[in-house]
Amino acid sequence: MNASPAEPTEASTLRCFQLLGLDDFEVWRPRVIALLIFTSALLVTYWAAWFADRGIVASDHTAEYIAFEQSFPLADGWLLGAALLAAIQLWRREPSALMWLMVLSGAGVYLCAMDALYDSEHGIYTKGQSGAIELTINLVTAVLSIGLLTTAWHFRHELLGNSTDR
Repeated sequence: MNASPAEPTEASTLRCFQLLGLDDFEVWRPRVIALLIFTSALLVTYWAAWFADRGIVASDHTAEYIAFEQSFPLADGWLLGAALLAAIQLWRREPSALMWLMVLSGAGVYLCAMDALYDSEHGIYTKGQSGAIELTINLVTAVLSIGLLTTAWHFRHELLGNSTDR
């Protein structure tokens, strides 16, 4: 049986991955380093805005929401440290880059899950534009965290310095 033109085949998916450089470690590595640095800058920018004038980034202004968000700086600090260490170790081609990528990805999924549960239970997503922004942040965090986790595992042999068999 032939696949219909609308159905992607395994070969077309592989070609797409190759075209985007998603199956080439040496193309993937600098892109991830740049993404990790960009993510780190976003985290720092968010918390600088939060502490300078939380109205810029707050999705709600209730005491509950403020208290909830105030519980994140330490966890986001861990996320920031893991992102920077992953970027440095990836740039240095150190095997510990795999560990830091896994730590970062797991922390991202965990924090996203906590944030998404709070947001859905407290109606944050229904608060107009700020709710839509919060939803977008949660979706991007989930996709990037899971994507980074699966891709780091895919390239584990290259990350550990033994690119023999996959």
